[in-house]
Amino acid sequence: MSVIRKPESQPTEDTSARRKHRRRRTPQWLKRIRRFAQAVPWLSVLIILIAAVIVTGAVVSSVFSYALNRVQTSLGGFQRVVRDVGNAANGDFTLEDFDRLYSSVRDLQGSLGFAKSQTALLRPFRTVRPEIDDTLMLIDAADGLVNAADSMLNGMQPALSVLFGRGDDEVLTARISQGERLVERMRIGRTAFLRASEQLQTVRGWLDELTADSIPVDYLFYLNQLNTYYELLEQSNSVLLSAPELLTAAFGLGEQQDYLILSQNSDELRPSGGYISTYGWLSVRNGRVVEYGYSPPTATSPNPPPEDAVTEVTVPNWWIGYNSPVYAAWDGSWYADYPATAQMAMWFYDTGFNLHAPVDGVIAIDIFGFEAILAALGDVRIPGYVEAVNADNFREMIYTIRAEDGEHKAFLAALYTQIFSDWQDSISNAETNQRMLGVLLQALQEKHIMLYFNDPSLNESVQILGWAGNQAVTPQHDYLMTADANLGNKSNRSIIRQLAANVYIQPDGTAQNSVTVAYDYSRQTAENDPAVDEAFHGPLDYQNLLQVFVPRASILTGWENFDFDPVVDQTDTYTNFIADIVLEYDSSQQYEFRYTTPLVVEPVGSYRSYSLLIQKQPGTRGDLVNVQVFLPPGATLLDSSPEPTASYTIDQTIIEYDLTLRTDQWITVTYTP
Repeated sequence: MSVIRKPESQPTEDTSARRKHRRRRTPQWLKRIRRFAQAVPWLSVLIILIAAVIVTGAVVSSVFSYALNRVQTSLGGFQRVVRDVGNAANGDFTLEDFDRLYSSVRDLQGSLGFAKSQTALLRPFRTVRPEIDDTLMLIDAADGLVNAADSMLNGMQPALSVLFGRGDDEVLTARISQGERLVERMRIGRTAFLRASEQLQTVRGWLDELTADSIPVDYLFYLNQLNTYYELLEQSNSVLLSAPELLTAAFGLGEQQDYLILSQNSDELRPSGGYISTYGWLSVRNGRVVEYGYSPPTATSPNPPPEDAVTEVTVPNWWIGYNSPVYAAWDGSWYADYPATAQMAMWFYDTGFNLHAPVDGVIAIDIFGFEAILAALGDVRIPGYVEAVNADNFREMIYTIRAEDGEHKAFLAALYTQIFSDWQDSISNAETNQRMLGVLLQALQEKHIMLYFNDPSLNESVQILGWAGNQAVTPQHDYLMTADANLGNKSNRSIIRQLAANVYIQPDGTAQNSVTVAYDYSRQTAENDPAVDEAFHGPLDYQNLLQVFVPRASILTGWENFDFDPVVDQTDTYTNFIADIVLEYDSSQQYEFRYTTPLVVEPVGSYRSYSLLIQKQPGTRGDLVNVQVFLPPGATLLDSSPEPTASYTIDQTIIEYDLTLRTDQWITVTYTP
C-alpha cells in the first residue's frame, strides 16, 4: 500500500496557523523601536550624554559656588558687625549699632534665601547625588543659624526697652535699678529663645550628618564656620534662656545678695590682677545697691581665719614665703586664674566671720577699671579733701598721700565709697549712665573687672560672656599665657612687656615652640610715674616672679638669659614655667623659653587645623604680641583667622601675626599637609 505525502515546501494547515499566531505576538511599537535602534548612531549619543553630564556638573558646581559665595560675603559682614559692636569703646553704644546688627542678620537672611532659590531645582536630585545633598544641607544649616539669631534678637527686644532707655540723641542708657522689670521682660522673650533653641537643635542634626570626608573639599571652610557660629549662638541662647533665674539671683530679687569687692593695685601686678590695696562689700536687694563700704586691709582687717585653718592653705614652694601662710589666701595669690583667687579670698573672708559673711560672690576691679569709672562719672569730691578726684589725677593723689602721711588706703576707701554713692545718685542721669554702661562693659571684656559667684550657673554664664577671668586651657589646642608678680615696688605702669612666639608645627601634629618675654623699663617713662619712687614705694629695680603657661605635658627643652634654672610645674590642666628675674631700672631684657608640645593639630578630613589661644593677664593694659607659625615642609596654607600680618614661603610657609592683647586672642590656621 502506498502512502501519498504532501510536498515538504507546503506547510500543513496547523503549522501555518502557528506561524501566523507567532507573528501576531510581535507588537507594532516594538518593531518601530527595533527599527529606530538600528537607525540611531549610538556612539554620537554616548558622546552627547557624557557632554551633558559634564555640563550639568559644571552648572551644579557653578550654582553652588555662586550661592555659597553670596553666603560667605554676608557671613563676613555679620562677623565684622559683631566684632565692631563688641569692641566699641567708651560707651559709644547707640541704637544705630544695634540697627546695624539687625541689618546684617537681614542681609544674611536675604543671601540665604537667594542661595536656596538658586538651588531649588536641584533639590529633587539630592537623593541621587550625595554631593548635592551635602551642599544643600550646608545652605539649610546656615539658614537655620541665621533664623536662630533672628529669634534671639527678637526675644531680647522687650528687655532692651527696660535695660536701655531711648534718649533724644538715641543713645542707650542703662537703668540698673529696674531689675524686676528686666526679669519680667526676659521672661516675655523666652518664647523666642525657645524657638531659637529648636532651630539650633535642627541645625545641630544637619551639622552632625556632615563630615569633612563627605562634603566637597571646597566647602569644608563653610562647615567649619557654621560649627563655630553654632557654638557661639548655642552658648548665647543658653544664657538668655536662663537669664531670668540668673538675674533674680544676682540682683537680689529673691533675697539679698552680698558681695566682697577686691580693689587690685595693678601698679603692683599679681598673676590674677594686682595686690589687694583695699577691700569692700556691697549688698544688693531688689535690683538696687542698698549698702556698701570700703576698708584698708591690715593684719586684722578683714578678720583672718583662726590659726588652725592654716592647714587648709597649701602654698607652692616656688611662691612668696609668708610667716603666716594663711595670708597667701588673701593678698598673695599665685593663680593666674581669677576664679581660683576669688575662691581663696572668699574662704579667708567667710572663715574670719567678717561683715555679711558668707558672701555670695567676689568682684575684682583694678586701677584701670576705677580710672574708667571716674572718667564716666567726672569729678568726685570726698569729704575732708579739698581737691576733687578724677581720672587724670587719681594715681597722682594716691601716691602723693602715700608719700606724705601713709594714709593712702584710708583715702582709697573713702574714694571708693564716694564713687558708689555718686553712682547711685546719678542713676536718673541718662548721659552719665550711658557712659557708665560703656566703660563697665569694656572693663569686663578687658579683665579690669572680673566676677565670681557661689552659684555655678552664674559662673558658667559669666564665663560664656568672657567676664570671669578664668584660664581656658583646652585639650588638643596650643595655649600661651604670661603672668608677672611684682615682688618689690609699684612700677608696672612704667614697664612695657612684649611677647614673641614662634610655633614650628611638626608633621606628627606636635609643635616645637619658643616664647620670648621682653621688658623695657625706661627712665624717661618712669620719671613721670608717681608710683615709681624709691623713697616711698620700693626699690627702683623690678623684682618679678614670671610664670609662662603652656599646654599640659609640654617639655621644656631650653631657655636663655635666666640667672637660675626655671622651675617646671606640671598640673592636670597646664604646664607652668616659673622663673625669678630682676630687671634693673632704665634697662631692657629678653627671656626665652623653648619647649615641645603634645598634639596640638586636629585632622579635619584631608585638612589640618592648628589653634592657639593667647590669654591676657588681668591687670595689664594690653601687651604687644608677635606670633610666627611655621607650617610643616610641603604644607599649603588654606585659611587663617585672624587675617595675618604677613605670609611668605622660605623652604616652608610662615604666617605672621601682630596683636595687641587687650582681650584673649585665638589664632587658627588651616592647611593641607
